[in-house]
Amino acid sequence: MRIRGIRVAAAFVAVLLFTNLLSFTSKNNRYSESYPAVVCAPNQAGQSSVIALASPKTPVRKTGISTMVFKDSRTRRFAGTAQATVIDAQAATPIAWQVRTGVWAGGLTCLAPVTSQWFVGATADVTSKGSLTIVNSGLGKALVGVTVYTEAGIQAEQFFSIKANSFSALSLGSLAPGAKSLAIHVSPQTGRVNAFVTDERGRGLQALGGDNVNSQESSSKSLVIPAIPQQTGKKSSLPHTLRILIPGEVGAPINVEIASTDGTFAPAGIDGKVIPAGKVVDLPLNVIMPSGKFALKITSERPFVASVFTKTNSLNKSDFLWSTPTPALEKGSYSVTGLAPFLVLSGGEIAVDLELTSVAGKKQKISLRGSGISTYQLSERIRTTTITKVSPATFGALLLTSKSGFGYAPLVAGSVLTRTSIPRSNIRVLIP
Repeated sequence: MRIRGIRVAAAFVAVLLFTNLLSFTSKNNRYSESYPAVVCAPNQAGQSSVIALASPKTPVRKTGISTMVFKDSRTRRFAGTAQATVIDAQAATPIAWQVRTGVWAGGLTCLAPVTSQWFVGATADVTSKGSLTIVNSGLGKALVGVTVYTEAGIQAEQFFSIKANSFSALSLGSLAPGAKSLAIHVSPQTGRVNAFVTDERGRGLQALGGDNVNSQESSSKSLVIPAIPQQTGKKSSLPHTLRILIPGEVGAPINVEIASTDGTFAPAGIDGKVIPAGKVVDLPLNVIMPSGKFALKITSERPFVASVFTKTNSLNKSDFLWSTPTPALEKGSYSVTGLAPFLVLSGGEIAVDLELTSVAGKKQKISLRGSGISTYQLSERIRTTTITKVSPATFGALLLTSKSGFGYAPLVAGSVLTRTSIPRSNIRVLIP
C-alpha cells in the first residue's frame, strides 16, 4: 500500500512539472505575422490594364522573368503587362481595371493564392473567345486540377502542370467545346496558384462584349450578390440571367430575394425553382424597376454556386457584366486610385463607417446607413477606401464604368494576416 502511495505521489509531481514546462513554453512562443502577396491577372493580346495601389512605394514584381525581387511600383496606377503582377500590398487590397479599348472592360479584385476557386460564368460555344488563365507565382512547379460543369453535367477533372513563376492560358473552347453555360472549379494540388477567367465573345469580326468573372472560394447554402446594375431602355430594362449550379449529387429548390431602393421582393418565376444536381442552369431574372442597383440573396437546402449575367449599354455600345457573390464584409482597405467606383452595400440593417484617403493624403469619414441596399459614389481622387466599422451580415462590391464598358469587383480581402510560429530550441529540453 505504501509503495502504491509513493508511485501515485511521484506521478502527480511528474504531471505538475510537465504542466509547468508547457505553460512556460507557451508563454514564450514567438510568432511572425505577414500578409501574403496578392496576384493580378496578365493582359492578353490587345488588352491593357491598370492596378490601383495605395502607395508608389508598394513592392511589385512580374512573373515570367528570372528575378523574383520586388521593386517599388513608383506609381499608384500600375500598368499591367502580358505577365501576371505579384504585389506585396499588405492590408490594402488592389482593384484592377482591364480593358479592350472600345470593346469591353472588366474589374478584378487581386487576391492571394487560395486552395479553391469557383468561376460561374462564360461560355464555350461558337461565340467564345474567353480563356482560363492559371498563374503559379511560387518557386516550384504547380499541379492544378480543373473541373468543368456545363448544362449537360460534369466533365472529368483535368490536370495541368504550371512551371514556377509562370502562367498558362487555356481557351474555354478547348475545355468544354460547344458548351453554352460554364461553371469551372480550380483546385490546386501544389504550388502558389491563382486562376482568372475572361468571358469575351464575338461573331466573326463583330465584338459582342466581354468581362472578367471574379471567383468565389466555395459553395454555400446561402449567397449574396450585393451589386447588380439595372439599366432601363426606351421600352424595357436590359435583361439579367441568374446562373446557378448545385455541384453535389442531389438537387434542391432555391429561394431568391431582391433588395433594392424600391424595397424587397421575390422575382417571379425563380423563387422556389428546383435546380437539378451537377448541371449548370440559366434562369431569366425579370426585374421591373427604374435604373439603379439591386442585390440578390439566394438560399437553398444544398450548397451551390451562382452569379448574375447582365446586359449593359455604354455610349450606345452593347456589353455585359458578371456580378458574383461575396463573403460578409469585414474591416479592411481597398486601393481604388483613379477608378471612381460606385460602392454598393447590401444587408438587413446597414451601418458601415468609411475612411476615405485622397491622393493628396487628406482623410474624410463617411457613414452609410440603410436597409436592404446603400450606395456611395467614390471620387477618382480617392486612393484608398478603408472600412472601419461594419454591421453584421453586410455585403459589398464595386461597380465601375468607362467608355469601354462596365465592370464589377467584389469587396473581399485580397490577403489575410497570417501568423507563423518561429522555431526555437529550449536548452533545458535538449540537456536535462
